[in-house]
Amino acid sequence: MDTSSAASLSVSNRKTLSRLLFCFLPHSPLFIATLISSGIYAGAMTARVGLLYPIIRLVGQEVPAGELTEGMPAEFTFVRTVAEADNKNPAFARINTILDRMDRYWIDFFGYGGSPKAQARFGTLMSILVLYLAVTFAAAMSNFLQLYLRALLVVRILVSLRVRLLQNLLQQPLAFYNEQKRGELISRMGNDVHAATTCLNTLTGPLIQQPMLILVPVVALVAVAWWSGFLVVLFLGTIMYSLRKQTRKIHRRAKVRQRTVARVTEAMVQMFSGIRVVKAFGLEKVKVDQYTKRNQEFSRDAMAAESSKAWTRTWMELLVNLIVVMALLGAILLAGLGGELPWGTIVIFIGFTAQIYRPSKLLVHAYTDLVDELAGTARVFEFMDLKPGMPDKPGAIALHDVVGTVRFEDVSFSYGNNGSAVPVLDHVNLEVPAGQVVALVGHSGAGKSTLVNLVPRFYDPVEGRITIDGTDIREFKRESLLQQIAIVTQEPFLFNTTIRENIAYGRPGATIHEVIAAAQAAHIHDFILTLPQGYDTVVGERGANLSGGQGQRITVARAIVRDPKILILDEATSSLDTESEKAVQEALQNLMKGRTTLVIAHRLPTVQHADKICVMQDGRIAEMGTHRQLLQSDTLYRRLYKLQFARD
Repeated sequence: MDTSSAASLSVSNRKTLSRLLFCFLPHSPLFIATLISSGIYAGAMTARVGLLYPIIRLVGQEVPAGELTEGMPAEFTFVRTVAEADNKNPAFARINTILDRMDRYWIDFFGYGGSPKAQARFGTLMSILVLYLAVTFAAAMSNFLQLYLRALLVVRILVSLRVRLLQNLLQQPLAFYNEQKRGELISRMGNDVHAATTCLNTLTGPLIQQPMLILVPVVALVAVAWWSGFLVVLFLGTIMYSLRKQTRKIHRRAKVRQRTVARVTEAMVQMFSGIRVVKAFGLEKVKVDQYTKRNQEFSRDAMAAESSKAWTRTWMELLVNLIVVMALLGAILLAGLGGELPWGTIVIFIGFTAQIYRPSKLLVHAYTDLVDELAGTARVFEFMDLKPGMPDKPGAIALHDVVGTVRFEDVSFSYGNNGSAVPVLDHVNLEVPAGQVVALVGHSGAGKSTLVNLVPRFYDPVEGRITIDGTDIREFKRESLLQQIAIVTQEPFLFNTTIRENIAYGRPGATIHEVIAAAQAAHIHDFILTLPQGYDTVVGERGANLSGGQGQRITVARAIVRDPKILILDEATSSLDTESEKAVQEALQNLMKGRTTLVIAHRLPTVQHADKICVMQDGRIAEMGTHRQLLQSDTLYRRLYKLQFARD
């Protein structure tokens, strides 16, 4: 990878990371509380390592009575390993004074007798015990707090991200979903959101806690002996510089892996979505082979990313261990030159360095994981940055007091490429008077469904306009426009919830009485009452627990409870058997009363009572009239009608 590419990846990482950190702003108090509790925990862990110093006071040589700390009774002789080099250090001298006073306090408090040496050891042990208990309690409480607050912070941000992502996806037009694969969308909502979760856990956990567990010991080392702190800082700086260069490769390979994960998900979604076809044509082996191939690609890309992470972690761990090596080399060099070894400083240095080792190792792991998962997080933000496909225009008005006259004025439309593709609709002009039923018929691909999909603004015309009661529908707020429209499609899509909820989706907030009234009008109420849970019966995935006719009548009830002024029936009975079709037709007759209705039908006898029939061909309205008028001459409608009866 060239320098410019690496630089762009680095910029991409920083941009994604800054976006993720921006998510913390609404939760600043919680984030600050997490920082404070992590800081207390780091201080407690460092203090626990610092207890090495009072412990090593128990072993070593006796200090002559004349060299006791000022203020201590002359008859006490304390045992300590602190050489003169340590006492010359102001920090150690202050520590020794504090510890001596603590020892004296416990001896006096308990009235401990015995030799001065025994008293000194008793006082030191009591000081160690009390300090250890205090540090342990502080570490335990702060650890619980930082874990709980961190989890709470991550969950809140994660919920916010999921909701914002879903809101933005649902604001995209149908054209967006026509272009996107379902597996890709599921991967973004699943795998990529999981990657964002991992990033949040890393940012609020290791990347907060581990630097503090490194910083506090380093500050203590600088206070005790500036040269030891400088040595650690120098090596940590070297590690971070090297780490930054290594992680660019990780990010690049992680992006490739995330795309492969999306392809694996897409293969799985397609397989289960078309399981009937797979079973019917015996495609099990073919699908397994395809899925295996996708997974092999994933394995290759995943191992490339893991290999980069493993090498980076190994190299960083080697650098961390070199800190101790350099300290020991310095001590050997000092001893070889005849210098005086500050044993207290060396022991504390080794103890604090040992504490720094694990946080440094975990920090490297966390940073490589963060860079790895930023690739998925960036994919989440890509979809969150999509602009709504059909936003309300400035000054849009609410649609109310609808009469229901719909007019298509010189409407043209093409799918994709901003209208540069082959036209689907070519300068269509049509008026649907309020309360009338207009049927659209014609061969598949003639443009019937596209025409009716323009009314609820699933798409906007490339040319021309559509009006309701004389006003361009783009002047209305889209939410108010949709409240006046109900659609019943060929496939009765039902959500995996209760019958009552599925009907009430037509108008959220509908009462049970309104739901029942709609079900009665749709001729499905009596059937619902035969079910064990009645209206609380769960219909199953996509209405699997119901027949096609039963499911379709529930969708009709959903449209009835909406009480729309404009109704769109898109081949609502074409997939049903004769008996089910008759029941649904009766339900539709109740639904169509007094409403402006656009009907698409392949079965021509179902539209012969329409007020107007439009025969579409190649994106245009080729013929228009009533059923009787169109049958009186040699028309395309007449030929289609006779052909259909001949087949029947």
